[in-house]
Amino acid sequence: MPSQIGFRGSDAEYPGAAYTCHKGRSMTDVRSTKTKRTGWAFVLAQFALIGLMVILPREVHYVAGDLWRLIGMALMAAGAAVGVWSAVFLGRGLTPTPVPNGATELVTRGPYRYVRHPMYVAVLLFMSGVAIRSGSWLAWPLLIGLFVLFHVKARWEEGQLQEVFRGYDAYMGRTPRFVPGMKT
Repeated sequence: MPSQIGFRGSDAEYPGAAYTCHKGRSMTDVRSTKTKRTGWAFVLAQFALIGLMVILPREVHYVAGDLWRLIGMALMAAGAAVGVWSAVFLGRGLTPTPVPNGATELVTRGPYRYVRHPMYVAVLLFMSGVAIRSGSWLAWPLLIGLFVLFHVKARWEEGQLQEVFRGYDAYMGRTPRFVPGMKT
């Protein structure tokens, strides 16, 4: 059974709950069917936008020159690196949906020291590189849509994290959402 460190409440305070939130709800309650469906809806919307960007016809509106291709590759490499770095620090807490799984304490080290959602930053960096290299103006509104989706998804996820982790409010106060140095 994972450590209770960093979770609000305890088994002793709330018998029958493997993990508890500060409002006395069990982790099972936090991961209700509605919550899970909402989390999966975010994931499906995210993959729809990413999928559309990937399958767009290439170089139909402009030809990305060598410099732009290089910039695109650098952004894709940076996104991949940040994604791996984030996954390593999140460890067993990594899930496909924005619903906490109760497998880890609040992570505030590594990339999480600089931003609250480095995995989203990683995807945005990577997909910015894809958009630059695509040669299609259609990639840009899709990228903007992905950013808007991540903003909404992050706000929803933060509500879930506030329910589960002690100290998440303080973490939000000192750590920006997406851009280091920019309070959000």
